[in-house]
Amino acid sequence: MTEKQPTYNEAAQRLEAIVATLERGGLGLDETLKLYEEGAALLKTCQAELVAAEGRLNELRLEDLEQELQTQEAENQN
Repeated sequence: MTEKQPTYNEAAQRLEAIVATLERGGLGLDETLKLYEEGAALLKTCQAELVAAEGRLNELRLEDLEQELQTQEAENQN
């Protein structure tokens, strides 16, 4: 059974909790490493989501620009 991928917000909240725990200290080496590894994986998840969102925003901007150019061309033909 595969584990469900967390949403961006879930991953970011868990990452914040991990950072707070690590900053408080007092953990053993094994637990510290386990939390660090989990945090690194969550960070990759967040970064991938942000890259995907940025790509989608660029697509939307390009679509808007294309529409604007088509509108300008139509106005210039009249």
